[in-house]
Amino acid sequence: MGNALGPLSPLSISQPLNAAGSALLAAGCVYAGNAAGLPAGGVAAAALVAGFGSLAAWLATRRIKPLREALVRLAEGQPGPMPAPSQSGEAGELARALASLSGKTTDAARIRAALDQGRSAVMICDAKGHVVYASKALLRFFAEAQDDFRAAFPGCSAKDMLGRVMERIGAEHRARSGEAVEIALGRRTVRLVLTALEQDGSQATAVEWQELSGDRAFSLALREMAAAAAEGDFSKRLPVSPGSGFSEAAEALNAVAACAEEALHDIATAAERLACGDMTGRMTGRYSGALATLQADLNEALDRIALTLETVRAAADEAAWSADRVAGSVEDLAGRTGQGAGMLGEATVSAGEVAASVRSSAARSREAADLAGATMGAAEHGQGVVAQAVGAIERIETSSSRISDIVGVIDEIAFQTNLLALNAAVEAARAGDAGKGFAVVASEVRALAQRSAQAAKDIKGLIATSNGQVGEGVRLVRDTGEALGRIVGAVGKVSAMVADISTATAEQGRSVEAMSRKVGQIDGELHESVELARQSAEATAALGDQIARLQQAVAGFTTAAAQPMRPAQERQPIAATAFNPAQRRVAAGGRPAPLRAGNG
Repeated sequence: MGNALGPLSPLSISQPLNAAGSALLAAGCVYAGNAAGLPAGGVAAAALVAGFGSLAAWLATRRIKPLREALVRLAEGQPGPMPAPSQSGEAGELARALASLSGKTTDAARIRAALDQGRSAVMICDAKGHVVYASKALLRFFAEAQDDFRAAFPGCSAKDMLGRVMERIGAEHRARSGEAVEIALGRRTVRLVLTALEQDGSQATAVEWQELSGDRAFSLALREMAAAAAEGDFSKRLPVSPGSGFSEAAEALNAVAACAEEALHDIATAAERLACGDMTGRMTGRYSGALATLQADLNEALDRIALTLETVRAAADEAAWSADRVAGSVEDLAGRTGQGAGMLGEATVSAGEVAASVRSSAARSREAADLAGATMGAAEHGQGVVAQAVGAIERIETSSSRISDIVGVIDEIAFQTNLLALNAAVEAARAGDAGKGFAVVASEVRALAQRSAQAAKDIKGLIATSNGQVGEGVRLVRDTGEALGRIVGAVGKVSAMVADISTATAEQGRSVEAMSRKVGQIDGELHESVELARQSAEATAALGDQIARLQQAVAGFTTAAAQPMRPAQERQPIAATAFNPAQRRVAAGGRPAPLRAGNG
């Protein structure tokens, strides 16, 4: 308590002692007076004087007690009301001085609190270099840097280390007010800014501690961070020391680096997925300002690229499907054109053969016309011969009739001779022996007449048969003549027709020769068409390969919504034809099925 009251401590003790002494003195006076037999009045007066002294001492002590209690609170740094300076005398002056001291102490407490709550490491030293105040920031720094202090001041107690720092400053640097001094404390470098303080003739020094090791570490970390950022590495961070003046800047720069790292990580992830063919990667972080614009632009660019790839994939599938159809059509066209060329070549040969045959037919027609003319003459001559034969046969028939008449006469003669022989035989029989010779002659004559009659009968039969045959021959010759007449008419018509045929065949020959020349020209053009079809097939195959490579390239990318390939049922195969083209391959990755021309 005495130390806390300072100069007021003797007053706080002497006043009660004076009062107690006055009381004891009064009591002693009363006792001594009574013992000496002094008059009661004198003893009473002495006691009264001693009592008044005691009362005065008690009253003085009572007025000083509030001041003493306020002074105790002020010394202990406890807030509280100050006694009103309404008293007079020394107590009043003492109260007014205490109130003034309380105000200054309050201001000093506020300043001390501000320094303790602040981040500045400050200490105040008196004129002898003794530390009279150290801020909490300095005490924290001292607690953190004890090892460095011990290394700088070996064997020195912790209480005296700050004073040793001031001794070093005074011995080595002789710094003036406002100057900065750098000293090494172990691994740390500290800058001390000294400010001279002077008030009411007393001098002091305010010393602000600035740890340069942290600043230098911050500067080094900042340079490393900047160098890493220049190399594209934004993972570096600045150390954040709560008591450092760069903590806010470090936190801000770390926040910037974290934001940049996150943005670059988003971009790198999207780029890596894009490099792997995955178009679904996007910047997904939440950014603002230029990074938000970059995010929107990049995501929109990726969306457009994905849409473009989808369009290219769909177009490539359609192109592959169409190219396959074209390839099938071209192959079938090439095959059919080849077949047509072969058939046209055969037709050309056939046309040549037909032309030769027509020419031969024309020559044969002319020969036939000539032969028909000759046949007409022969037929007419034969008709004349038949007419003559008919006349000769008719004459033979007439002669046969006369021969028949003559044979009839001979038959009558033989009958008459037979009758005469019979009569002669009768007469010879009548004559007897005289008529035997005559009877023999008559018998011979009769036999001869019978034989003549039989011969005449046979001749007559033969003539009758011959007449019948001659009549049949005449009829046949007449029919032959009529047939020859018809033949002559038909041969005339045939001859005219053969002449017409010969003329038409000659015209046909000329037409066939012209057709053969045209077919030859068409055959040449068709061969050129076959070559063009073959070149088109090669170009279509090359186009198919290029489309397949395009599909393979596009297939390496994955988008959010892949374009579905054309369903198989929509790609109807075309019906096969007589031409069987080579098997077409189908590229992997959803190329349409092979198509064959003929079904559109």
